[in-house]
Amino acid sequence: MKKKHDESEHEGSSERWLLTYSDMITLLLALFIILYSMSNIEKEKLEALSRGFSAAFHTSGGANEGSGTGFESGIGTGMEDSLTADSGTGDGSDASGLVPPDPLDEVYQILTEYIDENHLENEIGLVNTDKYVRIHLKDMLMFVPDKADLLSQSKPIISKIGDALMRVYDRVDQITISGHTADVGSHTAATDAFSWNLSINRADTVRRSLVECGLKENKLSLQGYGHYQPIASNDTEEGRAQNRRVEISIYRYSPDSSNSPDNQ
Repeated sequence: MKKKHDESEHEGSSERWLLTYSDMITLLLALFIILYSMSNIEKEKLEALSRGFSAAFHTSGGANEGSGTGFESGIGTGMEDSLTADSGTGDGSDASGLVPPDPLDEVYQILTEYIDENHLENEIGLVNTDKYVRIHLKDMLMFVPDKADLLSQSKPIISKIGDALMRVYDRVDQITISGHTADVGSHTAATDAFSWNLSINRADTVRRSLVECGLKENKLSLQGYGHYQPIASNDTEEGRAQNRRVEISIYRYSPDSSNSPDNQ
C-alpha cells in the first residue's frame, strides 16, 4: 500500500507543470486581448483627433487629410499641407481654405521692421488705415535739391518698398504716387509751373524705380500737387522740409471720391 501511495503522489507532482503552463498561457492570452483592445481605442482617438484638426483647418476630405490610421499620416500630413499650400482658390483663400494675410497689414509690418532696423524714423513715415497704407518719403532723403534725381542712399529704400509691394501687388487695387513741394512764398507763373513740374517729375521718378523692381504699371498712377497740400507750416524751414515729399498710397479699394484718403 505504501508503494502505491508513493506512485500516485509522484504522478500528481509530475503533472503540476501542466497546470502552471496552462495558467501562464491563459494570462498571456488575456494580456494580448487587453493590449489589442487598447490599441483599438487609441486608433479611434487618433482618428477622432484627425477629424477635429481637419474640420478646424477647413480641409475638404481630399488627399491632404491622410488615411487617419496613424498620427503622422492622418494628422501631420494633412495639417502641414494646409498650412503650406500656396495655390489660390479664387475666393481670397488658398487651397486649404486659409485666408491670406491682409495686404495692407503685411506691407505695413514689413516696412515698419525695415525702418526700425535702419533707424529711418525721421526720414520715412507710415500711416495704416482700414482702406490704405501711405508711405511718406521726405525730400531730404530722396532727391537732389530742386531736381527729380534720386540720391544714391535712396535707391535701397525704393528697392525695399518695391519688394514689399511685389508681395501684395495681386491683392491690392491701386497704388498712387504723389509728389509735393513746399511753398517758398514767391508766386509767379514761372515758379508755380516749376513747382507743379517738380512734384509730378519726382513722383514719376519713384514710379519708374518701382517698375524696375518688377511692379507692373497697370495699378500705378501719378499725382502732382505742387505746394497746394502742405502737411506742415511753410513759415519755417523744418515745416517746408516736411512738405517736400513723395507719398506712396496703397489702396485696399480703388480710390474714388468716397474712399480716397485725400477727401477724408
